[in-house]
Amino acid sequence: MIERVLVAVVAVALLAWLGVMERDLRLQERGAGAAQRGDFERAESALRSARLLNPDPAPDVRRALLYQGSGRPAEAVKLLEHVLRREPDNLDAWGLLYAFTRDRDPAAAEAALEQRHRLDPLAAGGG
Repeated sequence: MIERVLVAVVAVALLAWLGVMERDLRLQERGAGAAQRGDFERAESALRSARLLNPDPAPDVRRALLYQGSGRPAEAVKLLEHVLRREPDNLDAWGLLYAFTRDRDPAAAEAALEQRHRLDPLAAGGG
């Protein structure tokens, strides 16, 4: 009897988590669509909401792209640095940090590129 209750509890928790993940994916897509239309405020709101219950850094990485694209490079870099403190092996975040800093902060760009190559030594080119 206890085993069935535990299985039921685990199943409900799993379904709830899958629901959160599905919601987050929809919010990320909504944010991307809003960004393409130039509605940066709505895009940022959707991406922030997608991050609320999700430990995945993808919404934050997308938000950094949004910031860069809307002329807020300092916020983009700050957000990527935050992502990298939580997940230092995030290849996408290192690549974007390199791309966003190479013209403004060559030392930071070089450090980001070194980290990216450390994680993916077979990657060709600079970023």
